[in-house]
Amino acid sequence: MDDLSLTHFFELSLEELSSILVGMGEKPYRAKQIWSWAYKKFASSFDEMTDLPLKLRQDLGKAVTFTRLEPLLVQEGAESGTKKYLWGFSGTPLVESVVMKYSYGLSACLSTQAGCPAGCAFCASRILGFQRNLSKGEIIEEFLGMCRDQGERIGRIVFMGTGEPFLNYDAVMGAIDILSSPEGYGLSRRKVTVSTVGIPGAIRRFAKDSRGARLALSLHAASDEVRDKIVPLNKRHPIREVMGALREYAKDTGQRVTVEYMLLKGINDSAKDALKLSGLLSDIDCLVNLIPWNPVPGLSFERPDRSRVERFQEVLLRNRVKVTVRRSLGGEIEAACGQLRRQETRDIN
Repeated sequence: MDDLSLTHFFELSLEELSSILVGMGEKPYRAKQIWSWAYKKFASSFDEMTDLPLKLRQDLGKAVTFTRLEPLLVQEGAESGTKKYLWGFSGTPLVESVVMKYSYGLSACLSTQAGCPAGCAFCASRILGFQRNLSKGEIIEEFLGMCRDQGERIGRIVFMGTGEPFLNYDAVMGAIDILSSPEGYGLSRRKVTVSTVGIPGAIRRFAKDSRGARLALSLHAASDEVRDKIVPLNKRHPIREVMGALREYAKDTGQRVTVEYMLLKGINDSAKDALKLSGLLSDIDCLVNLIPWNPVPGLSFERPDRSRVERFQEVLLRNRVKVTVRRSLGGEIEAACGQLRRQETRDIN
């Protein structure tokens, strides 16, 4: 296992890496060479960077830790081709992430925290509780580790895994900045979506910092009465405040936002609920993404049948709300929306 006291490579900006190299007596142009190996060729160690002098590779290995996360378990869904990765340290599980296959290419679902403090009632991430924030470098490693395993570039990123991204704001934005950097991975920020349960101050901050990155709001209910029960953070940030920030975001950025809505049978899936949702969104350019609940062992919610989902969708359409129903991918390996959690060691063996 790498020395955790050393600087983590994926925490470094290009300028910071250049400074380290200059301090070692090397030319600063080497930094771009090393970044190319890490972010474009998906190298797993300095040893693989064969156009660098051997002594430099050895010296870097003594000064900088290249990788910290290790893949403890990789599962692939036979039906969907979805892959779920469990990452950890020295055999101890930390966090999961997912690669999904679509007609347009691969999409990575990244986690931002180990466990989740939001505690949404229907989500598996709440079961083992909150452990800690991931660092910028760990988030980047999740992504590049999946690219390395796939053997190809992944074209989209959604921060919809374990955790509330806006409760780890600086690390998430730092990861986006590096992965979208032309010298780094070079991903268009328009191919990045950050999902939040709704923290008004962070939504307003993201409007200034996003620079093309997309926003998705995990709403899941159209009234505080219902949302208080299934999204605990609503008690701190009620719908009125969240929607006010969302309207400002849409106006300031000119972007269409996605509103995610997990359908729970008998709780938030009635035609009346759909009508309330239509009214709530009537003045916002948005796309509602309906998500029929994906079963989680130990939770007593039920997935609505197809007719209830279609009825809910029809009410939205009649009220001129754009809407889609999310295709469930990875359910056979508990990798679908709402099913991620940090597996324990006993689950792996």
